[in-house]
Amino acid sequence: MELWTERQATRHLMVPGIGRDAARSALKAGVAGRPVEVSTGLLYDAREVRDVLDRMDPPCEIRQRTSRPVFVARVAPREPDERTPWRSWRGADVLAPRAEQLDAARAWWHLGARMDALIGGVGSAKGVPFVVTCGGIIVLGAEIRGVDHAVAAAGLEMSSARRSASPLGESYSRNARAFVLGDPGPWFDGQDGRRFGTGPGGPFRVVQGRSRDRST
Repeated sequence: MELWTERQATRHLMVPGIGRDAARSALKAGVAGRPVEVSTGLLYDAREVRDVLDRMDPPCEIRQRTSRPVFVARVAPREPDERTPWRSWRGADVLAPRAEQLDAARAWWHLGARMDALIGGVGSAKGVPFVVTCGGIIVLGAEIRGVDHAVAAAGLEMSSARRSASPLGESYSRNARAFVLGDPGPWFDGQDGRRFGTGPGGPFRVVQGRSRDRST
């Protein structure tokens, strides 16, 4: 088995749209499997790293497969979460059980009034496609079915803390939400591991689907 250092693996994944930091984040999220720890650092199976690059192309087709808005989340590699009692970590780890991945990605999202209305409307009626990326690579797909009202109190406390710390004061109106997630529809078939470039921005972006089939 050919082994590559973290630097070699990172450089191999640095293609247009995927910079050094993004490639390293994707590796830490497990897209190339679990590395071997040695005294000098981490070693990756070169074949698995090459497979990651193969999965990145052809370009992502999600927007062409649905007419609905798509919630594209940007997350960091797995990190501990001591503030949320129903999960022990947040972020991305493709080697973890799916249930843990969903919990790690479904909260907390700070939404304005328009996004709240979208999730409450389209989400409860048809579902909002939910795509999680790490380092520009798709690591998880699901459908947002609504907001988890059972944990709303924790979100309210978080929002109040942000409002108090915000220079905007009382005019800060975003609310921390945890989503209820279901399995993705056909729009996600074959899309895991592909690139989803959304450009610079915050922790999430909503893009409009382009499919002419209004049933998707």
